[in-house]
Amino acid sequence: MKLSTIPLITLVAVVLVQMNCIHVHGQSHAFDLTKLLPKSGTEPIWTVVDRNLPQVQEMINTARSECVKKLDLPKNQRPLMKVANPTEKEKCLAECVLKKIKLMDDNNKLNLSQVEKLTSLVTQDNKMAIALSCSMAQSCNRGTSSKNPCEAAHFFNQCIGRQMERSNVKLIW
Repeated sequence: MKLSTIPLITLVAVVLVQMNCIHVHGQSHAFDLTKLLPKSGTEPIWTVVDRNLPQVQEMINTARSECVKKLDLPKNQRPLMKVANPTEKEKCLAECVLKKIKLMDDNNKLNLSQVEKLTSLVTQDNKMAIALSCSMAQSCNRGTSSKNPCEAAHFFNQCIGRQMERSNVKLIW
């Protein structure tokens, strides 16, 4: 799996499995949290994620395609994760996708139960990964109080993007 080609929202479910303190393929950190992560049999967590992520990826691709059409954006819409000043329509694309996959609720917050559900699906119920993903989502939720759903979605993109960048995970969404 090439992490550089995985859309941002796809990995929201797995987001902080790759936090600062986790060893990510070839990176050196002071503490390797992956040693604490339960494994499915003898499989490393990365193998489990690689195998299960395409289900979530397909859901994201479908939602994004529907939202691009709904918002009348070009099919080759630019990736938005690192865009500091997206247009209002682009912010609304993030909102549309997050809501279609139920990661963002009507109160403009990340839906913790959906974060938990998707993380569980991708990691085969890895409790540590679920706890880390939910912690990241709670942190992002605390950081925004926007009443504008498109603004909140843009903030979530930026918040998650910072977490991924700290882990040297390069994503395109």
